[in-house]
Amino acid sequence: MTTAAFTYVSASQAREIAVGLLLVLVSLLALSAPLTCMAADKPAGKPDLETLIRDLSSSDPAVALKAAQDIKNKGSAAQSAIPALARATKHPNEMIRMTVIEALSEMGPDAAPAVPALTSALKDKDPMVREAAALALLSVGKQSSAAAPALVVALGDENKRVRDSAGLALANIGEASFPALITALESKDQSVSSAAATVLGRIGAPAVPALVAVLKKGEPHSSNAASKALSKVGAPAVAPLIELLTTAKPETSKLAGESLAAIGAPAVPSLVDALLKKKQP
Repeated sequence: MTTAAFTYVSASQAREIAVGLLLVLVSLLALSAPLTCMAADKPAGKPDLETLIRDLSSSDPAVALKAAQDIKNKGSAAQSAIPALARATKHPNEMIRMTVIEALSEMGPDAAPAVPALTSALKDKDPMVREAAALALLSVGKQSSAAAPALVVALGDENKRVRDSAGLALANIGEASFPALITALESKDQSVSSAAATVLGRIGAPAVPALVAVLKKGEPHSSNAASKALSKVGAPAVAPLIELLTTAKPETSKLAGESLAAIGAPAVPSLVDALLKKKQP
């Protein structure tokens, strides 16, 4: 009887202890749940720029690429990373090269110190990297003038997107690109001379004196390209073209006439005035 009672009491106590422990465990879990959620909701600390610059030179491509992307996302706030980004334009991994170039592009004119690196990247074996380099030079703007000769070479790139991007960068550079573009008009590669003429036409009025000078030289290939460019300039080219039409050698006069015909309506009033003056005694 005593033994049975003792056994019964011990089992009852064991159950009570187990239930008690279970309740304590549930309570602890309930209390810890909000803390767990708060910890999950708390944003992970982002690496600072110094860390990202260090990671950019990591031997692990994944780490370096992540660093390049994070620097790119910082935009102009990451100017102190420009030297490291410029060095990384020669990284063996093409995705990293392209990403660091895009990061430089995000900085606009502030990325001017990286122009030499971007100029070298115009020769990259990957066309996407070459295109990114040309667009980055476009973003830098007039401070990319030192890259003009390399951009003119890129006008003859086998990839159309690279050619188009180089043309936009040259047009954006403006007058500082004239020497390289005028030289390109004389290229025996028809695509290069034609592209140079298109760029000069985009630059517009400031290009007229240089184009007229080429036209006056009378060299057949470059003169044809200059005539085409002047026709793209439009109205600002009308007066000098009319002068060439009436005073230049026959071949140059003929090209001037072709340019005026291509300009069309904007050239008509000035042409009429010139003809009337010529008829006056």
